[in-house]
Amino acid sequence: MVLSAIRLSIWVAMLSVAPDAVAQSIQGIHLGDDKSVLQRLGDPVQTKSDGSFTTQSYLGSDRTDLNITYEKQSNQIVALEATWPRVGIGPLAGYGGLTFGKTSLEEIRSRMGSKGILYTSQSPVVLLGDSITVFSYFDISGTDSVAAFLTSISRSDAALLKSSFGVNAYKNSPEATKLRTIGVFKRSYLEKGQGTKRIFDIGYREIPWSPPAMASKQAAISLARIKPGQLPVFRQYSGPKNYPDFTGRDREFSNFRTRITEGMGGEPSFAGEYAVIQIGCGTGCSIAYLGNSRTGEVFKVPVGGQNNMYLSLQYQVDSRLLTSQWADDDAGKCFIQFFDFNDGEWTELLKHEVGSTDDCFKTIAENVH
Repeated sequence: MVLSAIRLSIWVAMLSVAPDAVAQSIQGIHLGDDKSVLQRLGDPVQTKSDGSFTTQSYLGSDRTDLNITYEKQSNQIVALEATWPRVGIGPLAGYGGLTFGKTSLEEIRSRMGSKGILYTSQSPVVLLGDSITVFSYFDISGTDSVAAFLTSISRSDAALLKSSFGVNAYKNSPEATKLRTIGVFKRSYLEKGQGTKRIFDIGYREIPWSPPAMASKQAAISLARIKPGQLPVFRQYSGPKNYPDFTGRDREFSNFRTRITEGMGGEPSFAGEYAVIQIGCGTGCSIAYLGNSRTGEVFKVPVGGQNNMYLSLQYQVDSRLLTSQWADDDAGKCFIQFFDFNDGEWTELLKHEVGSTDDCFKTIAENVH
């Protein structure tokens, strides 16, 4: 079982850091981390030892099953897998909006541009329990890692397809085969089991995988080099509007239900499917929220309020990059802060002091250079 990958060009351009210094991650655990980081997950449900490697299993915070493998000699993590073991739609998978139990094999192939890599020692389609599982592998661009997406269909659903479509059942099966496991692997580790012989599908290309934020060397970064195109979205939502559930999932935002609902009335303006709603909270004070036009879910923007005065936001519909400008009145300083918003999670990319509070009365474009 193996995972997918994402382009590191944004970090090469921004930080001039070697690509292999950036690790792919699942639920905050990164390839190359020391095994000591696993302590944050609590006690493992199961531990298996296989020669030079140990695999520990955990129940993830989103009810996925996590399998994490580390090398005994170096204590470095070499494989990460998250599996949705339940029936129905699960949580976001941590890669570009893919959702466990919902995203189909057809969508994955369309998004990645091909069927991926075939390891000749293993059939790409296998029976696992009561399900038919398809393995899709892709190299992660700029790294020595491989991503895998495991999609499956139950044998009963496969039989239903056959009865409904007859000889065309195979043609229709990718749409009915849903994502169950996503993983990332050091290629050297993966190929100990899979071998090194690989066949690439027509049109194959490596895929990107967003790296974790890095706090080092920020002072040397040119703000103008951080571009929306470095954090693209794969598609823009144009379906029917969905609104928040202020009595359930989104109840914590119910005090602003009218403003949020009104703000979600137009077309998405950020990250493919989100409306950005900025609400005043006094002189020079505002807070901001995202409303997902596809799911109705609401998220709070991580800057705003009395600690981030004179807040300005810059964003566009085809990018996950949100640029904020705000003042720390107590310190008398103005800051530019960049964020990546991906799969419902904010990652701070850079916070940079641009001058005194007065500089926050300039536009973001004037201060980014």
